[in-house]
Amino acid sequence: MGRNEVHLRDYLAVIRRHDFIIIISFLLVFGSALIISLYLPRVYEATATIEIQQSTTPSGISGIMQNFISRGADQISMETICKRFVSNSILNETIHNLKNRSLYTYKDLTPDFLAPRINAKIVPDTKMIEVRIKLRRDEGGSQRAAKIANELIRVMQDQRGKKTDAEVVRRQDFINEKMKSIESQIDNSDQNIKSFLKNKGNTIAWSAHADYIFNRMASLMDLKEMNESLLSAEKKKYEELKTRLDKEPEFIEYSRTLSQNVMWNKYKTDLAELDLRLIDARAEFGDKDPKVKSLQDQIDQVKNKMKSLVQEDMEVSAKTESQNPIHQTLLDQVIGSELNQITFTARRDAADKLLKQVITEKDQILANMPENQYDLDKMSREVAYKVDVYKDLLAKKFEAEIMSLDSVGDKTRVKGGIEVVDLAQPSSRPVSPRVKFIVVVAGIVGLSAGLAMAFLTEYLERA
Repeated sequence: MGRNEVHLRDYLAVIRRHDFIIIISFLLVFGSALIISLYLPRVYEATATIEIQQSTTPSGISGIMQNFISRGADQISMETICKRFVSNSILNETIHNLKNRSLYTYKDLTPDFLAPRINAKIVPDTKMIEVRIKLRRDEGGSQRAAKIANELIRVMQDQRGKKTDAEVVRRQDFINEKMKSIESQIDNSDQNIKSFLKNKGNTIAWSAHADYIFNRMASLMDLKEMNESLLSAEKKKYEELKTRLDKEPEFIEYSRTLSQNVMWNKYKTDLAELDLRLIDARAEFGDKDPKVKSLQDQIDQVKNKMKSLVQEDMEVSAKTESQNPIHQTLLDQVIGSELNQITFTARRDAADKLLKQVITEKDQILANMPENQYDLDKMSREVAYKVDVYKDLLAKKFEAEIMSLDSVGDKTRVKGGIEVVDLAQPSSRPVSPRVKFIVVVAGIVGLSAGLAMAFLTEYLERA
């Protein structure tokens, strides 16, 4: 090991050689601090704890933004309350109340005297505030501080209670008026919706009506097509019946009586005689004989007379006729076919007319349905919005009624949105000076100073 190495025993040796210096320095510093702390004026503190009740904050996006920007409405309210504890209005009323109870005890109190001795501080991560008042022994000590602190809290409760009561009354009046207005609007909207549904129906009625219209259209179209088909078939049947009727005679011969005509028989007898005489004359005289020619001429005259007679006149003397049953049947069928054509035509035209009316009604329904649905949805949205507003107002009314119960007198610990958690109590222990702390710090400082002086003296002696 080298000559310049230093060990712990060397430090201990230095302390033993200069222990007097260390003891004197320690006693000087420690004793001075102890004497001073014992003669310092004693300061006593009284602490009261209150809790701030939840206040109503705006809901929705605005409330969230307000809480985010301003650290919350409750935080601001609590900080405001802390500041109000040292406001002149609170202090003056507190001092006035205390003096009314005991003028002699509190005659020296003034706002300027009291304000610096009051400390209102928010307890972190809570809704509580601690109200601390510090007074020296000669200023009244902890008992006086406790009474002042408790009176401060009562005055704060009273002032906030009055303000809250006035706000509650105004809020309740405002909410009641708004609720009556909303109720009237809701009633009017309900009447409008009832009238609308009565006149125009709703979605179910429109759908059912539309289905009915479409089904009716389909039925009328089928009826029109069916009658057109029947009319076309009936026309073909009519043409066939007409053709058959034209070919069929209206009357037919029922019976006939035949007889020979007298003139025809006379001419026929004369012709026979002339033929016999002509044969005899030809046989006797020859063909060129005048007598033969005369007979031939007579024969020709008789034939001409016979030709002049009509065959019927020669053969028919009586004939009986009756209506042809086939002709009558065909005629009846033709008439029935004509009637059927008229019927089918009338049915087709009626179906076509009704179909046009239904199509017009269908177009009106399809045109009005979106507008009606929009109007109905709009009215329903308005009613829903008004109902939501009414619910919000009803909730606000309940909140106002609850707030009105916050201050019902001195019998409760809650008033003006402030609940007294702990009242201030007198304490026999002063908060200042902190003798133990001063003694400990003085001992450490005195010991350190003594060691420093010992090592400095050793250094100077070796130098």
